[in-house]
Order: sequence, then structure tokens, then C-alpha cells
Amino acid sequence: PQADRFSVINGALNSTLSRTLNTSFTTFLVMIIVFAFGGASMRSFTFAILLGVVFGTYCTLFVATPIAYEVAKRRKSKAIEAK
Repeated sequence: PQADRFSVINGALNSTLSRTLNTSFTTFLVMIIVFAFGGASMRSFTFAILLGVVFGTYCTLFVATPIAYEVAKRRKSKAIEAK
């Protein structure tokens, strides 16, 4: 039996959530250490990486998933309307 798209996307998000958060946390931790103990020339680069990790994690979890769900839902409704 075929599960609905919401269940599939929700299951996929739940199964990858811990890996995403662990990866982001460890990268963030290392970048904080480099930011604190690195030289002045490293601070701006490290700050950019920190922002990228934070916004990338947020977008992966809370922006890209709903967009993927809505795109799939609209594609399915257009296919039904075309028939």
C-alpha cells in the first residue's frame, strides 16, 4: 500500500533529524572554537561559516521540507485536474 506524501515526508524528516542536528552542532562547536582562538583574519570567515550552519540547518528542517510537500501536492492536484 502506498502511504500519503505527508507520512513519507514526516518519516524522512524524523529519521534524518538527529543526524542533521548532530552534524550542525559539531560544526558549530568547532567554528566557535576557531572563532574564539583563531586570529583576526579568521574571525570574519568563521562568522560567515557559523551563519551558514545556522541558516542552513533552519532551512533544511523548516523551509525546504514544507516547500517539497507543497510542490508534490500541487503536482498531484494538477495531474488529477488534467485527467
